[in-house]
Amino acid sequence: MPLPVPNLDDRRFDDLVAEAKARLAVHLPELTQIAPGDPVHSFIDLFAWLTETILYRANLIPERQRRVFLNLLQIPLRPARAARGLVCVDASPTSVLLPQLLPDGSQLKAGKHALTTVGVLQPTCLSLQVLVKQKLASSDLTALGISLQDLADQFGLRKGETPTPFQPRRLVPGSELLDLEDSLDSAFYLACIAPKQLEKQLMLVRQNLAGVILNVAIAPADNLTGEAVNELNPRKLVWELASTGEAGEAIYLPLDVLADSSGGGRQSGVVRLRLPKNHGLFHSFAQTDPMFSGVGEQPPELADRVEASRVALWLRLRCPEHPKLRLGYLGLNGVDVLAQGLKQDLIVGLGNGQPDQVIALPDRQIEAATLQLDVEENGAWVRWQRVDFLAGQAADANVYTLDAQSGYVYFGDGVSAGRRPPSGARVRIAAYLFGGGRDGNLAAGLIKEIVNGSPRHKLRHEWPLTGGLDAESVEQAEKRIPQFLTHRNRAVTQTDFKRIAEANPVNPVARAEVKVGFLPGANIAAAREGVPGVVSLFVLPPGAPALGHTPKPTQGLLKDVFGYLLNRVLIGTELYVLSPEFIPVAIGVTVQLRDAETEQQTLQDVQYALVDYLWPLAPG
Repeated sequence: MPLPVPNLDDRRFDDLVAEAKARLAVHLPELTQIAPGDPVHSFIDLFAWLTETILYRANLIPERQRRVFLNLLQIPLRPARAARGLVCVDASPTSVLLPQLLPDGSQLKAGKHALTTVGVLQPTCLSLQVLVKQKLASSDLTALGISLQDLADQFGLRKGETPTPFQPRRLVPGSELLDLEDSLDSAFYLACIAPKQLEKQLMLVRQNLAGVILNVAIAPADNLTGEAVNELNPRKLVWELASTGEAGEAIYLPLDVLADSSGGGRQSGVVRLRLPKNHGLFHSFAQTDPMFSGVGEQPPELADRVEASRVALWLRLRCPEHPKLRLGYLGLNGVDVLAQGLKQDLIVGLGNGQPDQVIALPDRQIEAATLQLDVEENGAWVRWQRVDFLAGQAADANVYTLDAQSGYVYFGDGVSAGRRPPSGARVRIAAYLFGGGRDGNLAAGLIKEIVNGSPRHKLRHEWPLTGGLDAESVEQAEKRIPQFLTHRNRAVTQTDFKRIAEANPVNPVARAEVKVGFLPGANIAAAREGVPGVVSLFVLPPGAPALGHTPKPTQGLLKDVFGYLLNRVLIGTELYVLSPEFIPVAIGVTVQLRDAETEQQTLQDVQYALVDYLWPLAPG
């Protein structure tokens, strides 16, 4: 229990009025017969109100001093976090020529929200279909009226050879899970299809695609219920181009991956693939006899034979580390997008030559890592560096500090805290990102405009933006800082792990339980205890009490908590973030009713009380 803090003066307006009247009665006895409506009472009320105002402000002094002390700790408020996501920008379907590049930092709009693209994009006119070769079980063949022997006879297999039946299955990105669980060869096949308007110019389309950098948007299936996460290292995805060998057989050529902001599909991002310069390697694999479509190494057959004839090229995606790869989204012509605005080439002030100069930027909630500040010297721009503290910097150091929340830039004193901008020197902002917050978590389909975009660019927004968080309020910081002082942002003790996980700002955790030395296995029986260096953390998301609906963390929650803790654990810690396994229980309760008319309501109230009592989250 905290120590009680008394008010410096707890008198209120009525107390002050009564005290003033009592003193007047003592010092001025002739005023004791004043009527209630006499003006002297107005003077008493006025001075009582003024005195109460002063007392109120005096009682705020401890609160002010507490905040001053917290500021001396130099633990800043958490800044807003920008939502991230993906958009796709297609080229016009009426021209075989590729349009101009969409440059890095292009501005998008979704209503009043400003957004910024990350990376360069070469839009193409291609559309995408994702297919897998889905295995067929014996029961599936029976339902189709086919047997394995029928297939063996049809394809002329030798005695002892067993056919491997499958059927092409189309997966719709953004609408359903992209899953390789029942895939025959653990691979996604990506059909890149030319538009209908260019059907007769397919060869020209392929020629223009040769040597192009193709952007593929990719996102994980983080909304699925998760089990365990113990590593976030980028995994290797294998991207291949389907082509033909000398004998006409299907072969797969590895593609150069120039960049992958998704970490191998572990987070939303874009994979940049370099297509071969030889357009003769692109094939549609359209079979005249459907019996041989998808046989062997060939891509599966498209349901629409007209679209199959317009396939410009086929890509294959595999993950040897995770043969049963699950993804949430795949899309062509993708680019990363941030729910932040971008400002470039701004003159924000002039140096005054005075110590401790402060310049206000035109925006608040600045992304500190993106701020590029220049000061004019001898007709040239000189880049200055941002530091956390000016104290102790050399007198000629070109440094400054930034208050990202308020948008203020602080310069040194020219003695022992960094250099002062010369008098009359222009201060320029080369670039910075600003904004962020939960408002940037935009659902699919809300981003519709490219600011000053080319008419040949067509925007698609099929995957939501996520991860946006509001800036921390003063009240939230006052609750967090005492906890911060206990663990200093390092997970060492069991209590540290629990508090840091439950207070993480990335993804809310309603309850976290730590089990030291617990090494999870494929099931509870295979788990081991007492393993040195292992820390297992069980987490639960917030949820309302409901019978039969225990809270289960998603894969995205497990990844977010693991990533947040991973930078705060000791070296050598083997960390696991897990979903608890609930054991079903049955409870029988005998209820004796006093009033038969309230039977249903009483039974329902008893059920609610039991659910609340057994609920794994507070206040259960």
